[in-house]
Amino acid sequence: MSFSVTPLRRLAFRSKDFPQTPLRQRIGIYTSSQTHNRRGDPVGEPLPSCRKNRLCRYQCRQGSSPGQPAFTLVELLVVITIIGILIALLLPAVQAAREAARRAQCANNLKQLGIALHNYHYSHNQFPPSAIHDNFTWNQAHPTHHANVFVALLPYIEQQPLYDACDFKVNTSHMSRIGSTGQFVHEIVVPVFICPSDERPRYWDGNPLYHNTGASTKGQKRATANYGACIGNQYFWTCSFPGNMFGTGPAGHADTLNPGEVSGVFSHMIYGASISEIRDGTSNTIAMGEVRPKCAWHLWDGWMHINANNWIATTAPINYPTCPGEPGYGQLPCAVLDTSSWAAQQGFKSLHPGGAQFVMCDGSVRFLNQSIDYRTYQRLGDRRDGEPIGEF
Repeated sequence: MSFSVTPLRRLAFRSKDFPQTPLRQRIGIYTSSQTHNRRGDPVGEPLPSCRKNRLCRYQCRQGSSPGQPAFTLVELLVVITIIGILIALLLPAVQAAREAARRAQCANNLKQLGIALHNYHYSHNQFPPSAIHDNFTWNQAHPTHHANVFVALLPYIEQQPLYDACDFKVNTSHMSRIGSTGQFVHEIVVPVFICPSDERPRYWDGNPLYHNTGASTKGQKRATANYGACIGNQYFWTCSFPGNMFGTGPAGHADTLNPGEVSGVFSHMIYGASISEIRDGTSNTIAMGEVRPKCAWHLWDGWMHINANNWIATTAPINYPTCPGEPGYGQLPCAVLDTSSWAAQQGFKSLHPGGAQFVMCDGSVRFLNQSIDYRTYQRLGDRRDGEPIGEF
C-alpha cells in the first residue's frame, strides 16, 4: 500500500491536521514499545483516530508522536514548582539524617575512648595521667614535658606504632618524629580523636598566648582533637562562673600535684583518678567530652600537648559561645577568645544541635542538653561532691 505525504512545511501550522484527542488517549496511541496499543490496534498501523489524517498516519507508522506538545507551558511550570517544593521538604530531612550519622560516629569515638580508659585502668590501676610532667613551666618547651592522656591511650586505640614513635626522653610533643619518614608525631591526625560534625581545618597555628615565649608552637603543623579530659567543677579566677561549688577543686584550673584539690578525674598535671576515688559512681561522673578547637586557644596546640585537651572543665555551661563569628560571641561575659577567658574557652562544646556528647567513667556515652541545670552539670563533672543525681 502506498500513499503520498504532504510536505511538513505546509502542515506545520495547520492545527486541523492534528487529532484533538485527550492526553490519555494520545499516550495509548503513540506507544511503540508494545506490539499492540491500549486499544488493541497493532503498532505501526494507523489507528482509528488517525486514519483521516495523512500526516498522523505517517507518524504513527514511524513510531513518533505528532507535533503537538505533550505539556503546555503552564503544566510544565506546575511540575517544576512541585519538584521544587519536594526538594525543599526533603533537604532538611537529608541534612538531619547526615547529622544523625555524624553524631553516631562521634558517639562511637567516645565509646572507644571509654573502653581505652578502662583497659588502661586494668593495666595500671588508675586512669592515665592527664599530663606527664611535674613542673609549672608553661612558657617554655621544657624537657620534662612528655605527653598527656591522649598519648597514653594510643596503644589502646590501635595506634601502637604512633606511640612507639614518641620520644619520652625529650619534650615529647615538640620533638617526637616517626623514624621511617621523619614526620613529627604531632602532625598526625588520629581518626578516633575527630568528630565528623566539627568543621575543618584539622590544624591550627599554635596557642597565641605563647607565641612570644619558649613554648611557642607558631608555624608548627599541630593536629587537633575534638575530645577533652574532664577536670570537673574546678576553680578559675576568670569569668563569672568561678567553679569549686563543692569545695573539691580549689586549685586554679587544676594546676596541682595534690589529688585532693582536683574536682574531676583528671587534672592539669600528672594525675588520673582510680575508680576507687570516684565516690559519686562511675556512671554519674564525666570522663571526657566534646570540644571545638576553633573556640579555645589552648586547643590549637594539638592533641598531644600537655597544655591543650587534657584540662577541660564543666565550670562553663555547655556550648558557651566563645566561637568567633557564631551567635552569642562577644555578647556575654568571657564569650571571647582572649588572655582572660580560659574558664569559658576550656569548656565542653560541639556542633551537634542542642548540646554535646560525653563518655562517663563507666564507659557509657551520654548526650547532655546545653540547657541542663547548671548545678546538675557540675555534679556530673565532680567525682566526689556527695550529692545525689536524678535524671539528667
